[in-house]
Amino acid sequence: MSGFTPLLFAYVFTAVFLAGIVRGATGFGFSMIMIVLLTLFFPPAQVAPVILFWEVLASIGHLPFVYKQVHWKSLRWLALGVALGTPFGVYCLVSIPVDAMRLIINAVVLILTSMLYCGLRPKNAPTPPQTTGVGLLAGVINGASANGGPPIILFFLSSPLGAAVGRASLIAFFLFTDVWASLFYWQQGLISLDTIIFTLVFMVPMFGGMWFGNRWFSTVDEARFRKVVLALLMIISVVGLVKAL
Repeated sequence: MSGFTPLLFAYVFTAVFLAGIVRGATGFGFSMIMIVLLTLFFPPAQVAPVILFWEVLASIGHLPFVYKQVHWKSLRWLALGVALGTPFGVYCLVSIPVDAMRLIINAVVLILTSMLYCGLRPKNAPTPPQTTGVGLLAGVINGASANGGPPIILFFLSSPLGAAVGRASLIAFFLFTDVWASLFYWQQGLISLDTIIFTLVFMVPMFGGMWFGNRWFSTVDEARFRKVVLALLMIISVVGLVKAL
């Protein structure tokens, strides 16, 4: 991996480890943290495929333990929307200038995490077309930044399914969306040998962080922990916006 100084390596190592803790404890947050922190130093088109690969590996390691809790009925409609929205998102990633893409990514993360932090909930249960629309939005964002989680997180946090079912469903959903998006990244020439090396080098801190996060899941106050994570994401997004401007 060219361009890595010891300080930058330590920064990425620490960021991946901390994001892994969040992913292990809540089932979400990894991409949101990593896309904001890494685009401070790398172009979005370079790090988005790496984050996708990390998410795929994380979900493969996580899903066997939560498979029975997944709400597959919702995921079918969400997956349809993602399948339709992802190609357009990837087109945006390769077409929009780097600084503009950084600005868009951080703005989207800030808006959606603020909605989550404030506890925004729909009044009624979503219909299949509405659920597909949520998936469409997530697909566009995921294709453009490997960060399609916020709309889906909002969807499951606002449902009556419960924390464990929502967490399991998020893990299954991210596996599908990230594999799907990676196919379009490959088609656009965004995946290279450096992408694979970048992914593999930082797998250890990611899985180490997930291990800690999984152990904490049954003991921490999940609502309070979620608030802390979302507040941190908002702060990071503001920093990213300032840098992009």
